[in-house]
Amino acid sequence: MNLEQLSKTQIVLLTLFVSFVTSIATGIVTVTLVEQAPSDVTRTINTVVERTVEKVVPGETRIVERIKEISNPTESDLAIGAIDKTQNVLVIARTSLGTRVKGFFVSNKGEALVMAPAGVDVGNELGLTWIGSGTTTMISVKVKKIDQELGVMIVAPSESQKILYPYVNLSAVPVPALGQRVISIGYSDDLGVKIEFGNVIGILDAKEDEGARRFLTSLSGSNSNIGAPVVDVSARVMGIEVGRGASQSEGSVVIPLSRLSALIGSIAGASTTTPLTN
Repeated sequence: MNLEQLSKTQIVLLTLFVSFVTSIATGIVTVTLVEQAPSDVTRTINTVVERTVEKVVPGETRIVERIKEISNPTESDLAIGAIDKTQNVLVIARTSLGTRVKGFFVSNKGEALVMAPAGVDVGNELGLTWIGSGTTTMISVKVKKIDQELGVMIVAPSESQKILYPYVNLSAVPVPALGQRVISIGYSDDLGVKIEFGNVIGILDAKEDEGARRFLTSLSGSNSNIGAPVVDVSARVMGIEVGRGASQSEGSVVIPLSRLSALIGSIAGASTTTPLTN
């Protein structure tokens, strides 16, 4: 067949046919190469997907938004997100005697759940440091309620605050499961925010309702993490770490927030802004 004798229509059709065959061949080669590629390469392809979204508005500049999606996030990816979302709620309370205890905000008005040191009573004034702000903001607070049995208390600012603080969502407390991965987000003077990974290794208080049972974790119960929020990898706060109990030879006990309903129940749902953790 002499190409010079073909009409324009026949040349166009021939070009389309060649392009079609070439695209099929390219697809077959690509699939074959991917199937034969090392696992590290295919894992990267399957995990990170990038797409470009174009929003065109008549009479306005075209907006191009690049979105990076993690289709199969690893536990490390989830943990980093959980820590980023939760560390901003951390606080340290100081008594007049210099005793320091840790905790976290439970309302945007500055109310916080912290460990209750010996000798503190309702109405006592304390100094509260918002360490999650990155600037150690100081707040004057008073003890509002104490749960002597569990060793925790609620403190509230002595004066109304102009700042709306980030806080823990009290209405979405997950029920722990044996083996579940947890993260304790504490604080130390030398390291700043200090995290520790562990697992749920036991469920305590069998007589309590399922959601109100304390649970034992493989966390070390170090001083830097006592009073710290304990979250799952989805950034849901499960409870407050209180350290090793008298009858435990290992691990650290966590009190679920649902166990503290009498202490913090009136606060749940009272805030008017979206909580930091969901």
